[in-house]
Order: sequence, then structure tokens, then C-alpha cells
Amino acid sequence: MCEPGRVDEQERIWELLDRGYAHERAHDLGPARRLLTQALDAASAAGMPEVVRTCRSLLGVVAHKGDRLEEARAHLDAALTLALDAGDRTDEAYCRQELGFLLLDTGDPEPALGEFHAVLALAPGAGIVNLAGNGLNGMGVALLQLGRVAEAVPFLLAALAIRAQLGDLEQQHVDLVHLASAALALGNSSIAARIARFLAGHPDTAAGMYGHDRRTRRAVLDATAGVDADPAASFDEARRLTAAISAA
Repeated sequence: MCEPGRVDEQERIWELLDRGYAHERAHDLGPARRLLTQALDAASAAGMPEVVRTCRSLLGVVAHKGDRLEEARAHLDAALTLALDAGDRTDEAYCRQELGFLLLDTGDPEPALGEFHAVLALAPGAGIVNLAGNGLNGMGVALLQLGRVAEAVPFLLAALAIRAQLGDLEQQHVDLVHLASAALALGNSSIAARIARFLAGHPDTAAGMYGHDRRTRRAVLDATAGVDADPAASFDEARRLTAAISAA
């Protein structure tokens, strides 16, 4: 039976983690980093390995969002090692997902493909639908970076379908960025321009993008600057436009 003081400390640590996670989800990076670091230090001292693992993973995400890529890699590598040691396949999937996104951001699509293959293999056992969505998106983006555009499109469309089912506009924004890039690469600059211009007008849903997503959107906007095309009117219309990309 735990002593009252130890129970109080554990509750304080879980509260720090919950508050830090809430700030991370809101992309409020300064408070997220501060609270999660406090939770990590306290959990390490209190012998709470599950919290340590989660804090490392979330601090990796926070660092990545802040473009502190080396710091992100250190946290995510540590989190993956801890997840593997604990045999926690859901945490492993999350760590591999974030490592995959980090590798895309550093221009390393080949190892990123391996991480996303692993995510897709682990996702059914985790029972979390958006793990599959993230794995599919990552596969598509990695293939785009490798120049295998026609192969990338089905993965990105499948990811977009999952996000639409979940009503997740931030992740739809990310999927649509890369589908616009695929449309441009396949010769349909009008679709690319309409999607990218629509997304450029929605900074509220752009908050979830990593560096490689932002660079891709900027590249599509720059490449289609001279195209005469109105922005899509909505996320629904932008999704409908993607149906023609594979035939572009």
C-alpha cells in the first residue's frame, strides 16, 4: 500500500503530464515543454516509467513542432527504447510514427518508409484509427520525396479518407498539402493551385504541420502562382478535387 505522500506526488506528476499534453495538443509549445519537463524529472525521481516514456515521446513532438530537430530525435530515440523494453506496442507505434515524421523533415525518406511500415503493422493491435491514418500519410509523403508519385497517391487518399471520417481538419490539411503536391507533379496544376490556395486561407487548421509540410505547401503555392484557378470553397470541395489526381 502506497504512503499518502507518495500517492500525492504521483497525482501531481500525472497532473503535470496531463496539463503538458493539453498544451501540446493546442500547439502551445512553451508551456508544454515546461510542464512536460517537470513531469519527466519528477517521474524519473519517483520511479514512474510509464510517465517517463510518455513525457519523452511528447517532448519529442514539442521539440519537432519547434523545429529543434536534434532535441526531438534524442527524446524520440529514448522513448522508443523505453517502449521496446516495456513491450508496449502502442507506445512503440507512436514513437515510430513521430520518428518517421522527423526523418521526413530531415530529408531521409528511405528510413522513414521503414518506420511507417512498422506503424501500419502495429496500428491494428493498438485499436487507434488515426495511427493508421498517420502511417498512411507518412508512407505517401516518403514516396513523394523519393519521386514515386503515382505510388504515393493511394496512400495519401487513404489517409485523407480516415481523417474525413474522424472529422480531423488539421490532419486533412496535412494530407491535402501533399495531395496538392502530387497533383502538381502529375501535371494537374489547376487542382494543385485550387487546393493549396484554399489551405493557405486556413491558418487555424495549419497549426499541426511540421516543417516538411509547410515547405511543401509553400512550394506548391510558388509553383502555381501563375495558374488561373480559384481556391476550393471548402474542405469538402478540396477532398472532391483529389479524386481526379490519380488520373491526372
